[in-house]
Amino acid sequence: MKKSALIFSILVLVSGCNNPFSIRMSADYFPLKVGNKWIYKVKGEIDYKAEMEVFSKDTLYNVTIQGENLFFERKLGEINIVKELKTTYEGEKVIFGKIYEPYLILPLIEGEKWEKKFTLSTVIKGDTIYKNIFISVAPAEITSIKVPSGKYDNVYLIKRTRIEDRDTLKVNEWFAPDVGLIKREIPSNSTKWELEAFISNEE
Repeated sequence: MKKSALIFSILVLVSGCNNPFSIRMSADYFPLKVGNKWIYKVKGEIDYKAEMEVFSKDTLYNVTIQGENLFFERKLGEINIVKELKTTYEGEKVIFGKIYEPYLILPLIEGEKWEKKFTLSTVIKGDTIYKNIFISVAPAEITSIKVPSGKYDNVYLIKRTRIEDRDTLKVNEWFAPDVGLIKREIPSNSTKWELEAFISNEE
């Protein structure tokens, strides 16, 4: 009898709406809903405001950041950045085609890490040109954090390293439940984004 009561108590605690594990597993950590808008305070070499807004969805979500279009693909268990991969060779533009670059693996899970490697090639003027991309994400961490828009709990810190040919970019990003990206840091140039306001499309 005591054992049954203990099991029942555990189930109640696990299924409770205030349980952090339940929140993390059920929340949307990158809400790509048309009309959603984020406003960031950016500090770096110069300080400015950055806006990110979801404008449309066909097969891809069209997200603009300071007038620049980004396209996201949302699939079961993942969010990808979709882009045409380009480079310049002997003064000519070379297009490798469309690439679906992993951005988030869902649901976010504490301690989970992953990596992805792309090797692309094309032929121009009889020469084979290669493009190599390597992405790695360190084990996800859960934390609480305060930014200008408020204090957030159950926040995931994602540390991403992206290597394209010989160029390396490290980015740290913090994602809050049902809000998405609330903070972004690029250590190499000391740039920091912090969320000032999130406007959700409730329709």
